[in-house]
Amino acid sequence: MRTAFLTSFAVNILLTVVALVIGPAEVAIHFGSGGEPDGWAPATVNALIMSGVHLLIFVSFFFTPHLIRTTPDKWISLPNKDYWLRTENRKRMESILMRHLYAFGVLTFAFLFVTGLLAIDANLSEPVRFREEIFWWPFGFYMAYMVYWCVKIFVAFRIPVDEAS
Repeated sequence: MRTAFLTSFAVNILLTVVALVIGPAEVAIHFGSGGEPDGWAPATVNALIMSGVHLLIFVSFFFTPHLIRTTPDKWISLPNKDYWLRTENRKRMESILMRHLYAFGVLTFAFLFVTGLLAIDANLSEPVRFREEIFWWPFGFYMAYMVYWCVKIFVAFRIPVDEAS
């Protein structure tokens, strides 16, 4: 899953570069109802903003399990944290958390990739228009996955049955 996470991040950075190269000098960076553009910026500013967003998401997902090692237990919110933050369970907790964060990160980058493709399509069309009718499908899937992911986190961090007492 780590490879898929790193690859999905790299592909989004590549898409940002492609958008910069093939797009117009000024691009729509925000769209209102009906897909009409209501915010504009130079393509280089858009590329910097998108690269920054991708980097922030990458760092957040990639380093969270590492950050937990140095964060005081009282500041960590985790289901059954008293169990999972014990010394003997920490490695397993970090592994479970990393696996789930990578999976969520891959889907987040996949959603951003589709949105990026739609933004490129919008900025290359005449007149400029974001195709909302296509956007709502991946958005709905992403929202449903978020709910599923939250449930999976709670299930993953249950106390194992053989250790529940």
